[in-house]
Parts: sequence; C-alpha cells; structure tokens
Amino acid sequence: MDTKTNKKTKSIIAVYAIIAFVYVLAFLIIPFQKSVASWISFAFTVISFPCGVLIYNIAFRNGEALVSKVYGYPIFRIGAIYTITQIIFSIIICAIATLLTVPYWIALLLSVIILAASAIGLIATDNARDIVEEMNQETKQSMQNTKMFNLNIAAIVDQCSDVTLKKELEKLSEQFRFSDPISNSKTEPIESDILKELKILEASITEDNAEETLSKIIKIRNLLSERNRICKAEKNT
Repeated sequence: MDTKTNKKTKSIIAVYAIIAFVYVLAFLIIPFQKSVASWISFAFTVISFPCGVLIYNIAFRNGEALVSKVYGYPIFRIGAIYTITQIIFSIIICAIATLLTVPYWIALLLSVIILAASAIGLIATDNARDIVEEMNQETKQSMQNTKMFNLNIAAIVDQCSDVTLKKELEKLSEQFRFSDPISNSKTEPIESDILKELKILEASITEDNAEETLSKIIKIRNLLSERNRICKAEKNT
C-alpha cells in the first residue's frame, strides 16, 4: 500500500471512528428510556462502523487501477449508505421507544434487512467489477499481436535507408496503426503469418534487397487487409 492510499485509509477510519464516538456517547448520556429494541438498534449501528471500514477496503483492494476506482466508489458508497441508514433507523427506534412500546423483533428484523440489503448490493457490485476487470484483461491480451505489429514495423522503418522503400514502409505502418486493434480466434492464423512475414521483411531490409522488400510489403499489406475483413465480419455476426 503506497503512502497516498495509506493516508486515505487512515482518513476513512478516522471519520468512521469520530462518528461512532459521537453516536455511542449520545446514546449513553442522553437520558431517555432505553428499551430492548433501542439496544438492538444500537448494537447493529455499532457494528455498522467497522463494516463501513471493511467495505472501504474491499472497494479499493485493487489499488489505483482505473477499473478498481470506477467500481470502487459505488462499493464504498454502499458501506457509507449502510452506516448512515442504520444510524437514522436507530435514532427513529429510540425516539419512538420513548413514546411507545416497540417490540424487539421489529428492531431486530429491520436491522437484519438493512444489513442483508447492503450485503447483496456489495456482492452484486463487487462481482460486476470482477467481470469488467476480466473483460479488460482479455481485451489487453487480444491487443498484444497488434502491439507487436506496430513495434516491428516501426523498427523496420527506422532500419530502412532507401527513400522509395521507406515511403512504402511508412504507408504500411499507417495501415497497421489504423487496423482493428482487437484480435480473435479467427484472426490468429493470419496474424501468425503476418509476424513471420515481418521478420522476413526485416531481414530483406538488412540485406538491402529492394525487390524482395517491396514484394514482402505488398504481401503483408494484403494479409493485413484480409485480417481486417475477418475482424469486420466477426463484429457483424
């Protein structure tokens, strides 16, 4: 955990601790008739404070990753809403209990319902984050080949000293740059061919073989066009 994250965690714990201290102190020193229902709501409210801190840690368990941040805040908000809702409910029960007899089971049942609803919201949101993180990771992996294409062609362009060939290579580099970045199972064979042809192309550049280089550029261009057609067809299915 870095210094910035550690500071945020300490700040959250401090906020919850301050609110908890004020709530417990108010409950104990304010002179009102404390029924069983009041004590039950008080107990659940006290429990809600460490729950809020725990939910905060769950919310940002993956650190500074963008997906973790985007989905972390709704998870953190669930914890905060749970604590606030439980405090409000406790105050209402205590206020009513000073005027009427509140059955203990009402306070117990409603407190459990509030806790259960928060737990369900937490599980659903956390699972949604996991799914998005998995999809994000899959997307990164599916872009590895196109990254390799761009790295290889950039290196080949730098190695070329022939002005005419360099222009053709730069056009090919542009074609790579604007190609569909996402690979799929049907593009893998043709992408393997492209990588092989790029290696041969690099060898022909170092051997200063202009005719073979131009031939390979055309072949790679055609392979890349075929790959893009496959990508387009897959998206339309």
